[in-house]
Order: sequence, then structure tokens, then C-alpha cells
Amino acid sequence: MFTDGARVLRLALDDEARLTMQAQVQRTLGVPAVPVLDQGAGPDGRAWVLEPHLHGDDIPPGPAGWEDLGRALAALHARPGTGWGRLMDRPGPLVGEAGTPTEGVHTRLPDVWPLGPTPLTDQALVRADPALLGPIQGQRDAILTAIREPAGALHTDLHGGQLLWRGGRLLALLDFGDAARGPLAWDLASVAFFHGWAVADHVAGGAGIRMGAEAAAFGLLLAQHRARRARDEQQRARAVTFAWHCLEQLGRVNPG
Repeated sequence: MFTDGARVLRLALDDEARLTMQAQVQRTLGVPAVPVLDQGAGPDGRAWVLEPHLHGDDIPPGPAGWEDLGRALAALHARPGTGWGRLMDRPGPLVGEAGTPTEGVHTRLPDVWPLGPTPLTDQALVRADPALLGPIQGQRDAILTAIREPAGALHTDLHGGQLLWRGGRLLALLDFGDAARGPLAWDLASVAFFHGWAVADHVAGGAGIRMGAEAAAFGLLLAQHRARRARDEQQRARAVTFAWHCLEQLGRVNPG
């Protein structure tokens, strides 16, 4: 990434940058995505995208800011497209790489139970806290139901670094490198993992999405993925805590 202070030039260093797709999502979504000023490819074929350099501030978001995010996600979710999973890195319509909902989740979460090759007993999440085994097994049907919900275009990775705030309101939604097509609950589960369930409730309200069992069930997939990718004990513990919170949410939605 290069900048002159007013503009940012992003240059693809490898195929995983997926800048063509990202620019397409930004153009399709409009505000609050960062505008695309220009794009092209260098002599070596590497894609580049030119954007304005936006600046936030240190004022944290309140409920209104999180509702802004919900409205932004609703606009993203409503973008037309086909298929499931990671979006193909190409201009034109938004198309997922996979032909089924399950295969679509695999493109982003390649080894989570009950979809991947590793059994639940061998998942890093359950190895970190074996008491999770039975409760998560009991949610197999809920997980599969959540995956098969109607699909929309998703961000999928809504950590704090992807959100630019100004005056407590959302200025820009950043970095669509992991954009995919899948169940809308995926984005709510991502918000809950990084920011908590209370924030996810505000986001769901702004998006006009019902906060039901689907987000908590999909969260069990994210907890497994995060535990598998954890670099230290603290990150694994965070995934374990989130899994228990998902189970608690599921108990509230489906008591008994």
C-alpha cells in the first residue's frame, strides 16, 4: 500500500489480495464502502486500486454507530449475486466460488465440524475445553439449518480494523478481501465474536435482521475456526468463551 496523504494505492502482492473483486464490491455497494477512484493492472499483471485516504477519529461508536454498521451490512446483503462462498476475483456480478451452501462455508472455514474432515473430538476448540463436546454435538441440526439460510453478499470478518469511525458514526466499512456469499447470520456472528452480543443486537436492529438461533449456531463454526487458527492460549481462550456464549444464546432461543 502506498499513499500521498490524500490517496491510497493498493497493489496486489499475490492472488490472495483479490483486489478486482474488492473493487467490484466497493463500486456495487457505494457508501459506506471506500470509493474507487481508479483501478487497473501493472505490466506484470498485478491488480491495483486507487482510493481516497479516509481518516477516522478516536471517538468510539455508540448504539447509533453500530446501527450504521447494520444498515451498511443490509445494503451489502441485498446486492444481487449467485453461488455460495468466497466471491470470485473478477469484475461483473458477484459470484461465489461454490455450488452449495456447505461448500461455500468450506471456502472460508475449511475444517469445522460438522462440515470438514476433522471430527469434533479433534477440533482445537474442544481440545482446549473438552466440556464443550456434548453441548456442541447437540447443536448439529441448528448449525446445518443456519448454513442453509438464504444467501446474501457478506463481509465475514468484521473486526475493529475493518471499521472506520468518525464522531461515533460509521465512516467506512473496509477490506472486502474475505467477502463471500452465505447466510446473513454469518456477519452477525462475526460482529458478536469481535464486539459482543449486545453490539450484535444493535447491528441486527440497524440491518433489520432477526437475531435468532442462526447467528449463535453459525458462531459455533467461527469459534472452531478461531481456535484452530489461534496463535496463543489467550486467543484459544477467547474462542472457547465465545463458544459458551453461543450455546447460552441458543439456550435462550430454544429453551429446554
